Amino acid sequence: MASPVRADDAAERPQRVWQGSQRMALNGLFVIALFYTIYFAAPVLIPITIAVLLSILLAPAVERLEHLRLPRGIAAAIIVAAALAVIVGAVVTLAGPAQEWVTRLPASFGRVEERLRLIKKPIQDIQKATEQIENVTELSQRPQRRQVVELRRPSFAGELLSSTQRAATSVGIVIILMYFLLATGDLFLRKLIAIMPTDENKLRMVDIAGSVKKDISFYLLSLTITNIGYGVLVTSVAWYLGVESPLLWGALTAILSFAPYVGPVVIVTVLTMASLISVTSLAPALILPAVYIVVLLALQNVISPHVWGKRLALNPVAIFIAIILWGWMWGMAGALLAVPLLASFKIVAERVSALRPAAEFLGP
Repeated sequence: MASPVRADDAAERPQRVWQGSQRMALNGLFVIALFYTIYFAAPVLIPITIAVLLSILLAPAVERLEHLRLPRGIAAAIIVAAALAVIVGAVVTLAGPAQEWVTRLPASFGRVEERLRLIKKPIQDIQKATEQIENVTELSQRPQRRQVVELRRPSFAGELLSSTQRAATSVGIVIILMYFLLATGDLFLRKLIAIMPTDENKLRMVDIAGSVKKDISFYLLSLTITNIGYGVLVTSVAWYLGVESPLLWGALTAILSFAPYVGPVVIVTVLTMASLISVTSLAPALILPAVYIVVLLALQNVISPHVWGKRLALNPVAIFIAIILWGWMWGMAGALLAVPLLASFKIVAERVSALRPAAEFLGP
């Protein structure tokens, strides 16, 4: 005869399975709703995310000015104004060369084709052979009448005005929110700590918040310095080789380097095109992208792991998935913000017991 305890366990087992299925279904619905909200709230969430990350990046500079007995509001205004001055100066300096390259790029394809004639000939032979095979195996088909569907798009002036208005609004949100975050400092953290029920929870929250802020700030600062270093390297090599507008390619390299995997591919393509257009022969034209690739591989495989350590290192698969996911939801801005967001989440997850499995998955 079965014991009552085993009978009760057997009776409760379907109920536990049902509760587990309900919990899993609710978690799945929550994740779907979360991604749905992030996707459709992109015009609001993108500037907020950029403002938060920039405030974390610039917070050490504000704290240094505050140590010089400047009020925090004035120190935040000085740092924000300096950052805006640098950005506006870079845009004004690079706008002319960028417009010139966009104008002359269609006419420069002939020169690129001439530089690549040694590589192009075998490809043309393969294409010719492929076309001959297709012509031999192609079956005759009756001509079919095709219905032409014309889609009318909004006028260019309307699209330009709408995009300019959205961009101006987003920039304004980023600037204002970044200033308030820098000026208020840890105001929200103090309020969060104040509502904690016990002193133990308050101390734990202070420790977690301090560690997270320190690690995220270090990660963003080191990543920014590394990408600026890429830009300086590309600018110097391009100037030495005689590539036109070296500052433009250096700035583009620094910006696109925030998106791993996708960014370097675009950078190598752009640098190769610019070198082929500006440099007279093929071999010197390939020096610029080759130098960038060598330095990139050295930093990512030798220097960065020692600087960031295992705590800030990320799984390459997780990085690639994050770039695809955030790029799909937020476009180019999402692709550039994917790695900082992923690293920030990993830093937080390492200090929250319920999220530690996710942090372990994101690690190398």
